[in-house]
Amino acid sequence: MRLPASFVPLLVIAAALVSLMAMRVSGAPNGSLAVQAIAFVLAALLVLPKRTAAWIESLDARWLGGAILLVAIAVLAAGVEIDGARRWLRIGPVLVHPASLLGSILLLALARAPGNAWCMLLAGAAIACFGLGNDGAASLAFALGSSGLLLVERKAWKTLLPLCVLAWCLAAWGWTRPDTLAPVPWVELIVSHTWTASALLGIAASVLLVMLPLPFVLAALEPRQRGAGVALAGFWSGLLLAGLAGNYPVPVIGYGASPVIGWVLALRLLSSRSP
Repeated sequence: MRLPASFVPLLVIAAALVSLMAMRVSGAPNGSLAVQAIAFVLAALLVLPKRTAAWIESLDARWLGGAILLVAIAVLAAGVEIDGARRWLRIGPVLVHPASLLGSILLLALARAPGNAWCMLLAGAAIACFGLGNDGAASLAFALGSSGLLLVERKAWKTLLPLCVLAWCLAAWGWTRPDTLAPVPWVELIVSHTWTASALLGIAASVLLVMLPLPFVLAALEPRQRGAGVALAGFWSGLLLAGLAGNYPVPVIGYGASPVIGWVLALRLLSSRSP
């Protein structure tokens, strides 16, 4: 199903407005509000233009997988550690969460070459590095995304099945480990705090959360987009479920620049592939 040209920008604007209002009523400081607003602006300026998507699409899938693996290794080796979790890289005053920022690109690279053993090995190594940082949310997202791709690309099961098994093992390990990070009202607990502050805003935030993976589900109805659409729908559903069911950030609506830019990037890349 081809989405209207204006759908993605309107969805991003709606998400930005609801996110900032939800964070405000949840007690977010001005600094966090500013970072979230800048993330949406950067996404609009750097990601929404067609040239960004065209440049990423022009890169070989193996190069994309290798580059993301290097970032994942950097997170595991030299990332910021908080209460036993090593999921972030520090860039100036901001902590970047590479798994949510680059995860969509990794799955799109796999969708472009599902039977390529090198792509599978590079993606598997990157997923392992992200998961070993005690990131159950990212591991669940990769597990659902790779499983969706396997269902669509069954002929490539020899390369995709090991990846799925790895991702699900990492997800099980991550969710059974103790997570002592203290939840923050405008990050992990934003949905409940928003509903407490305003039922209307709570409804808006809940609707926007449902809408996060919906464009990818609709895109998967097109035969040409099925693999990529299902993989991205699984990935963002995983991050969303982790944020609602566990002690993990609620993506896009909750505070976090990386999920914002990663989500908009996924929308733009997928829409650029539409016929």
